[in-house]
Amino acid sequence: MASLERFGHGGDLLTASELFSREQEEWIDFSSNIYPYGPPEIVKEVIRELVEEREMPVLSRYPDPACRGLKQAIARFHRISADMVLPGNGAAELIDLLIQAFRPSRVGVVDPSFVEYRQCARKRNIPVDHLVTGWEQQFLPSLEEMDRLLRRVDLVFIGYPNNPTGHLIDAGRMLEWIRRAGRYQTILVVDEAFMDFVEPEEDRSLISWVKAHPQLIVVRSMTKFFSLPGLRLGYLVADEAVISRIQALQVPWSVNGLAQAIGCAVLRDEVYRPHARKVSEWLETERETMIRELNRLDGFQVFPGVANYLLVRMSVNGKAVSDLQFDLARKGLLIRSCSNYEGLEDDCFRIAVRKPEQNLLFRQALEEWSRKEGGISWASS
Repeated sequence: MASLERFGHGGDLLTASELFSREQEEWIDFSSNIYPYGPPEIVKEVIRELVEEREMPVLSRYPDPACRGLKQAIARFHRISADMVLPGNGAAELIDLLIQAFRPSRVGVVDPSFVEYRQCARKRNIPVDHLVTGWEQQFLPSLEEMDRLLRRVDLVFIGYPNNPTGHLIDAGRMLEWIRRAGRYQTILVVDEAFMDFVEPEEDRSLISWVKAHPQLIVVRSMTKFFSLPGLRLGYLVADEAVISRIQALQVPWSVNGLAQAIGCAVLRDEVYRPHARKVSEWLETERETMIRELNRLDGFQVFPGVANYLLVRMSVNGKAVSDLQFDLARKGLLIRSCSNYEGLEDDCFRIAVRKPEQNLLFRQALEEWSRKEGGISWASS
């Protein structure tokens, strides 16, 4: 059976369209974790102003190779020095640059997690140590397990909140891991790609801890929360010496002029705060509804994450997620199989939380499929 994750990720509408002869605009995409209502209005205003300018300088001139305006905007937003910030062409580029910059002898990954961590290491022939967690332990490694991982590798990746589970480790535990990383001189890379969806973001983010802990690096994405995946924009926050080391390897003009302009605009307080309230009101209601209603279906169990996506495990008469995935695709619904996540099998899938009417349509389609295939409830199995 052909894969809908041909390139290892969700959100591949072109592959889905090729497989099912459907226009890209016709899909309801639960496979990518993007805010479903589109970018803030300011994005359209910025684009309109830029293209109406004579000679369109945002396109006809080279962008600032140092991203100085964007660095300042990010620094103001987080109340840190601009020298601690490095913008990039999405979080994926920055993850790859980290591997290049530190050339660790071994990389550690707390799994299941974003597949790019291991892929960036492996394409440079760097061994990866997997600390695999599971449902039974709520996807939370023990202090002893984490201590052993930090001792035996040079660099560790951890999602915060984690992708695909949506789990957010408590701050006290994270602080202990950061301290131990410092003790063993291990770089701890915390991926906060979905932190903006966690309320309140400024209280949960570890960015304010970076200055006191030079072994800590925080990666952020600006594409999920602001619904800008086509723009490719992210940044990392680290010690100034670490930023200099990584920036030396970044290709010139990595962040284009349009991305820099939009990045500056969406981080203005008068834009970000109303957008954050809007997202919070939508997500809190819809996520809890999805968790409650999906858990009622025979054969499905939802992990209660805190982000804008949910990990679901199924047990439906021996059916694989690929069976469900292709049946839903025939109805125009895309989900993310988790079979290429370390520690998860072809009985798990991830779904984004979307608009209420789309979430309802998904639940109805899933219930119909479960009844047709003869779902087995977890309570009775």
